[in-house]
Amino acid sequence: MRGYESGLGSAKHDFSPTYDQPWPHAYYQAHLALDYMICDRARPVFEGIIEDLRRQRPRRPLKIVDVGASYGLNAALLRSRLTLDDLYAAYILQDGPLSTHRLEDHRVFFTHQQRREDLEFVGLDPSRRALRYARDVGLIEAAVAANLEIEPLSVTDRDTLRGADLIISTGCVGYATVRTFQQVYEATADSRPWVASFAMHPFGYGEIATMLAGFGLATIAKPNLRQRQRRFSTAQERASILALMAEQGMDDRLERTTGYIYAAFHLSTPREDGA
Repeated sequence: MRGYESGLGSAKHDFSPTYDQPWPHAYYQAHLALDYMICDRARPVFEGIIEDLRRQRPRRPLKIVDVGASYGLNAALLRSRLTLDDLYAAYILQDGPLSTHRLEDHRVFFTHQQRREDLEFVGLDPSRRALRYARDVGLIEAAVAANLEIEPLSVTDRDTLRGADLIISTGCVGYATVRTFQQVYEATADSRPWVASFAMHPFGYGEIATMLAGFGLATIAKPNLRQRQRRFSTAQERASILALMAEQGMDDRLERTTGYIYAAFHLSTPREDGA
């Protein structure tokens, strides 16, 4: 994380003003402006992993911890048939069903979706108001509002995480480092969850994989599942990210040719599961 920050400095696009507001409209507007798509691209990958897990763990529901959950976007996609474009339209269009600031409208919208009832979500994020929204509209069942980079998990939060079957992340790796993932896995280790992460370039995953190996998990990088994250926000951000990727020996052909930042996929599973 420090290497990325020092290399990019002020060139890195800053979404932070949109992440802790009572309503997610600014969040979706900011992401649409850069064609943010990783959650949509990650969805079929996660769905395949969920089906594999359900065969090994037939109990229901499967408990999923979303690291960097913010307003519950991953939960909205994984527990319904909504697409990211559906959500952009619902929140941003003037007459969209989620364009209002009436919580009941949002609850009704998500309640009326064809929802999977075999999944249970815990959102983890430093943004308390974003998590409160996700919980209030029924996207997540529980929330852990903490910055685990600088603070320890409370006893209550450890209890909230306990029993997890799957830990997911889409783009928070780097902002959340091994410090966060270690605390999460320590709290959930008894249930031996799998860990499925998309790490945005140029963040690496080595320290997290090494930490998980200490819990008996094997991590496999899946280059064929690399996905688009979002567009570069500025020419300066593009130059800085490409320079860091070159410095780290990362393949930057897709970034150089498409104008999008990509995310690498890593799956960590307990060795006894043989996944």
